[in-house]
Amino acid sequence: MPTTAPVPPAGATVLLRGRGDVDGQPGDEVITLFSDGTLHAGHWVGRVALTGAGDYFMGEQAGIRVEVLDGSVGSHVVVVGLPTAEEEDPPNRWQAFRPDGALLRRILDTTPGSYGVTALRFPGDGTVRYTQDGWTACQGTAGQDVAPVHEITRGSDGGGDLVEVKRTPTGAIQACDQLAACPWIYVEGAGGPVKVGEILRELRGKTSSALQALELPAAPSGPLVLRVAEEEDEVTFLDEIFVEADGVRIYPASCAAAATPAYCQADHVPLRMRRGDVLALTFELPAATAPVVFARGYYVPTPSRP
Repeated sequence: MPTTAPVPPAGATVLLRGRGDVDGQPGDEVITLFSDGTLHAGHWVGRVALTGAGDYFMGEQAGIRVEVLDGSVGSHVVVVGLPTAEEEDPPNRWQAFRPDGALLRRILDTTPGSYGVTALRFPGDGTVRYTQDGWTACQGTAGQDVAPVHEITRGSDGGGDLVEVKRTPTGAIQACDQLAACPWIYVEGAGGPVKVGEILRELRGKTSSALQALELPAAPSGPLVLRVAEEEDEVTFLDEIFVEADGVRIYPASCAAAATPAYCQADHVPLRMRRGDVLALTFELPAATAPVVFARGYYVPTPSRP
């Protein structure tokens, strides 16, 4: 039956609110998640495990809804999706609650993906399903070039909790060596840009941030123009970039500007580069040399959201 919004617990504020048919009867119930983790759906009350996610990703990824778990018996669940507290492209933690007496009983608590939102599907037959992302598919496949991508099915364990009961190959294959993406370095020449190689290789995630080098072709004295191009589905966090030539460290000419760009010093306040972004940098080489470019930072994959 329809309900009005509940009174917030003392000191709590509303995190999420929605409406849905929780009991299978005419009319929707108001569904409210409060900042202390209290979950109201009609006259049922439960407790959500909060993730500590920041406001930005809460606004981008959090959601609350009702799904039909088993249409044959009229079983409905309240589904809450919250991003985890990771700083960049966090995976969603999913929790599902079923009415049980006056309570909302949690029957599912899972973080199925590595980055972003891995969508849950409720076919209405008592199960919940999702498709592995590439990173999850390649877990535990050290030394293998490819991994099959599976659809994961969770069903009742006999006590009502939803546990993994089946893995079904989707037919898709993930090339595991393609997960280690990173930005490309080009050298501008008379005939146009020449691709030299990748930088920030294998530095996936903030905890992997490091300084990495890439040797460049021999160059005369004077201006050396490099292009840093982000060409993959990821975000590069470029904290610092410079060139060394004959033992001399040379920063981009743009670092002499009054408003110093973020990539001019290693201060943990990086420049963010998304797919399609290109950064053109000029370095004044003091003499003919075989320079080396150094970059400090890391990248984070950004899988497509549903």
